[in-house]
Amino acid sequence: MAAGTTTAASISKSAKVRAQLKHPVIDSDGHTVEFQPALRDYLRQIAGPELAERYRMDGPNWYKMTAEQRRAERPLRPPWWALPTKNTLDRATATFPKLLNERLDETGIDFAVLYPSAGLGAPHLRDDELRRAACRAFNTFHADVFREYSSRMTPAAVIPMNTPQEAVDEMEYVVKTLGLKVIMMAGHVRRPIPRLPRA
Repeated sequence: MAAGTTTAASISKSAKVRAQLKHPVIDSDGHTVEFQPALRDYLRQIAGPELAERYRMDGPNWYKMTAEQRRAERPLRPPWWALPTKNTLDRATATFPKLLNERLDETGIDFAVLYPSAGLGAPHLRDDELRRAACRAFNTFHADVFREYSSRMTPAAVIPMNTPQEAVDEMEYVVKTLGLKVIMMAGHVRRPIPRLPRA
């Protein structure tokens, strides 16, 4: 069978369901899995090598901590659900926009709004300088890698919310400079609780 040719037997269940609908199917909560080496390059360009290294080393490694350490520190757990490994094609699809674009019809989706995976933690970094730089790097990276496929998908920008000014600054940047259309705001700000004794 020639490349690009499909047969009735090769049409996915999702595509068959989509063919019966008279309206577009919009995935409003998709996720992309960032290619970390490229993301670190963006962070180095935006904030310099020292900050990029600080991002790489920031915070405790959840998987290396004991249960007691996790209870004491309450670190954010990395998004394990975003890293499927059994089906390598699906894993690659979540990382490479061109491949996702090629497979959207197979999934029965007409348009996808894509949220970050590793980027979910960027607005919650405690270091002010690192938080702002990381959000800017994620947003610039996503804008660049998805720009060619904007007719079928759009990335959600990550907006830090620790102060009104940092939120406004990043909103203006993603709209005016990057042309992004969707945002993800930090739903909470982690604050210290003075009454809690520190071990």
